[in-house]
Amino acid sequence: MGCVLEIMVGKLWVGEQAGGQSVQEDQLNELIKLGFFYYSNKKNKEAIKYFKQALKVSQRADLYNNLGLVYLGSEEHAKAVHCFKKSLNLDMGYVPALYNLGVAMYYAKAYENAVKVFDNIAKVKDLDKAMLSNALNDRGCAQNRNGDLEAAEKSFEAAQVLDDKFVRPYVNLGNLYCNKGRFDDAKVKYEKALKLDENCAAAYNGLGVVALEEGDLNKAQESFDKAFAVDQNCSAAYVNRMILKKNAQQQNADKK
Repeated sequence: MGCVLEIMVGKLWVGEQAGGQSVQEDQLNELIKLGFFYYSNKKNKEAIKYFKQALKVSQRADLYNNLGLVYLGSEEHAKAVHCFKKSLNLDMGYVPALYNLGVAMYYAKAYENAVKVFDNIAKVKDLDKAMLSNALNDRGCAQNRNGDLEAAEKSFEAAQVLDDKFVRPYVNLGNLYCNKGRFDDAKVKYEKALKLDENCAAAYNGLGVVALEEGDLNKAQESFDKAFAVDQNCSAAYVNRMILKKNAQQQNADKK
């Protein structure tokens, strides 16, 4: 029926202060607070204004990184990439901006570039475990999109080995197996994800796709409904519910 799976990609990293003291430190800190306030409330236009004002006070890697996050949230991928690169020009070792550059490349559909960035992240010495496991998972997502399914599987498995409580690679492996027709293997991964997080919408959606492929329309509907109930931003579940509804309407029309 052409149902879709929900990929779990794109952990973003907020930048902390990087640099020395400023004579206008109080003003700068207030601008940063306002930027984060509006960003957290999804008022990106206002957040951009305050982060830009902060950059007029001090050119810092973390500020360009955080401005890039706002642009990324607004789906202005080219501007986000520019900001992350500006951050790295100021501090080549600023890992949050490097990571976010990879995410921006992914969403801009520059998958080969995203893979290269996540490769570089994975090579950073003494990298935080959470960031490394996310980088391996997100590299797998980019490899998958780029058509390198074998490499993607290895990346997801590596993320899983590094942190067996990390939900995303279980879901993404389930998606990969589902696309290969390995539905039993996919179900195992989705169910493992749900044991770790009972509100994982992407896993419920995946189980719905498996149920649909196996001809159990009621189970598919139940799973898609559950996915949408726990997360109304799960676009895949929304689309799949519409597909099921349209298919049911067509079947009823054919019977008349």
